[in-house]
Amino acid sequence: MPRTKEQTKLTAADIDALERALVAVCRRSPEDAARFEELLRHKPWREVCESAAYSCQVDSLQLKPWHCPPMDCGDVPFKNGGYGNTEKEVRPRLRMKALGLSIYEPFPAEAIAKAEEARRGARRRA
Repeated sequence: MPRTKEQTKLTAADIDALERALVAVCRRSPEDAARFEELLRHKPWREVCESAAYSCQVDSLQLKPWHCPPMDCGDVPFKNGGYGNTEKEVRPRLRMKALGLSIYEPFPAEAIAKAEEARRGARRRA
């Protein structure tokens, strides 16, 4: 039986990414800060932070409403696509995982670029 998000254990990297996402959305505007502070009073921390990460990923990747952010897409692209399972949607998620990044990373493109640069730098030094 597949595990739900709530049953999936968060890693230290996931917790860090979720916390940074919450900070990022609260810094966008006083209205966002008030909205997320209110959510924290009534909903579980993880749910609120996942909402913040979702919002950050959609904004930072400039996704259209029919595009799925890396945190919510699948790990396998389907030939006929479908929400969250197109090659274009799955590729960033798989790259993030390969680089050891959290799927909740609020700014995926920047994090991927930074991790790839660090990896190239490490190879040059070796």
